Amino acid sequence: MKRFFLFLCIVLFAITSFAQKLKNASGNTIGHIEDGRVKNASGNTIGYFDDNKVKNSSGNTIGYYEDGRVKNSSGNTIGYVEDGRVKNSSGNTIGYVEDGRVKNSSGNTIGYYESIKPSQAALYFFFFFD
Repeated sequence: MKRFFLFLCIVLFAITSFAQKLKNASGNTIGHIEDGRVKNASGNTIGYFDDNKVKNSSGNTIGYYEDGRVKNSSGNTIGYVEDGRVKNSSGNTIGYVEDGRVKNSSGNTIGYYESIKPSQAALYFFFFFD
């Protein structure tokens, strides 16, 4: 869950029409975002990004980005990104975002993103990545 939260705080602002890749720490593609659809490595749609909302494959809102904060479906703030640091709702740094990499609080790379804004990558991993 901590890994999901870290990536969540790195992914949402703009969705463009070209595929945007998300990779695990080994560099293997685990998913991508295309035309607002969130797809797994097999190309199956597992969710959607729609007007700063994250929706599951059934179309239910499971989270969103508002006022610089990442929120769960109940509207509770679960984190945010500030100066390249990923912080939890208490303001504690739990990871970092730098040069296309997402790192945990120990500085170990846990994932990568290509052609995607950091906020999109975070939301993907938080809500869809196991």
